[in-house]
Amino acid sequence: MSNHCALKIRGTQRKVHRHSVQKVAIPEKYEYKQWPLWKLGYFDLKKLLVATMTAGLSFFFISAPQPLQRTLPRFPVKMAMPVLHALEPIRDVSTATSQAIATPAPRRAWRLLAGIYSADVLYAAKQTGLSRKLIAAVVHVETRGRNLVSSAGAIGPMQLMPTTASKALHVDPWQPRANIIGGALYLRRLLTRFHGQLRLALEAYNAGPTAVAEGVIPIPAVTYAKQVMALAA
Repeated sequence: MSNHCALKIRGTQRKVHRHSVQKVAIPEKYEYKQWPLWKLGYFDLKKLLVATMTAGLSFFFISAPQPLQRTLPRFPVKMAMPVLHALEPIRDVSTATSQAIATPAPRRAWRLLAGIYSADVLYAAKQTGLSRKLIAAVVHVETRGRNLVSSAGAIGPMQLMPTTASKALHVDPWQPRANIIGGALYLRRLLTRFHGQLRLALEAYNAGPTAVAEGVIPIPAVTYAKQVMALAA
């Protein structure tokens, strides 16, 4: 077996002795591409993790997105080959898979949005008259269905502020079902206030009704409303 392996960078080949540790300059215009890791399935992610652990630091040196250090001590390049092979499926994610993720079947979409709170979402929809998909979309965009406390102090799947929950809605925000019912009730009130305009109601849910009433709507609130409406469509 040859004691050398070839490293090809932008059309040029360099030989690296397999038993040596050399310093290899990283080119100024190194081509780097971000791979959509979120599109990977379980087995692809597992393969990537195993290959990355196998290759160790070699993967970092080869895939560095920018030349932070011009010369780095490089392990034999052959160690990184398992990583490069494992990454091939990431670069070749099919368009069909992307479309399936973007436009799931109605049943799959409902499970994705509602998650473990599907019964609570259905109950809130019956109590408020809102669409179950709309409530589920708010839950999904707010917390991805997790029972969280934000840095601003918002609580639960629909991210209710404690003061709003207790004084205006009279619900316990720490209880997931009460949180979802309270959030749906609050959204219903906002719809009434803004004359049934869903976009304005969602922007008010995110940024507060005062900002929307005054016409000073933050960009994140606009984006938030678009995301919820797209999921609920």
